[in-house]
Amino acid sequence: DEKLYGQGHERPAFGYCPICFLAIPIPTQDHSVFYSCCMKSVCDGCSLAVLQQGYGADCPFCRTPEAENDDEVLGMIQKRVAARDPIAIRRLGDFHLTGECGLEKNTTRAFELWTE
Repeated sequence: DEKLYGQGHERPAFGYCPICFLAIPIPTQDHSVFYSCCMKSVCDGCSLAVLQQGYGADCPFCRTPEAENDDEVLGMIQKRVAARDPIAIRRLGDFHLTGECGLEKNTTRAFELWTE
């Protein structure tokens, strides 16, 4: 990371943990946990620290209990979409593309969301 960003490239704002503010190593999806409740990626270190402190699987950022099923995940994402959260809109588009969370595959709807 240091070599790459030492060449004048800037790291995107979403590549940092919202708790410890340290850069999440690239690829970020291998070194962090994504929480649908607040649309935050928390580094593995902070996620582990929360588990060790006895908070269970609650979100370390907003303390929302972990979703129990796909309907709850989809509800959390749709709530953030209603608040015009761009990460939630992108994530909902991804779900429409792949058919995750019980949604029917719908490429047209995925592109509509991504281009809003």
